[in-house]
Amino acid sequence: MSQIEPVRYLCSQLVTLVYEEGETIVNLEEIQESGCVVESEEEVGEGASVELRCGAADFRGTVKKAEAHRFGWRIAVEFSPATLWKPGSFRPEHLFDPGSMK
Repeated sequence: MSQIEPVRYLCSQLVTLVYEEGETIVNLEEIQESGCVVESEEEVGEGASVELRCGAADFRGTVKKAEAHRFGWRIAVEFSPATLWKPGSFRPEHLFDPGSMK
């Protein structure tokens, strides 16, 4: 039995990432039901508990991966089961489904 791959959307929107040391504005790059990827100028370590504030919607989760690169950090966040993303709860700007190109 094959497992259905979750839909991963590309997007671009500035949102607030709250973490233990404070908060920072990040660019939301990818989103799916179970998590997201953001680009940040601030380092947020793997395992950190975070909150992503997206207008009226908030998503809580854990940093699963943080990679340094030339312009900052690429951070993958896994959302808590209590705050999974649904397009009806928050629709990022410039939302694009790469699967629509097939």
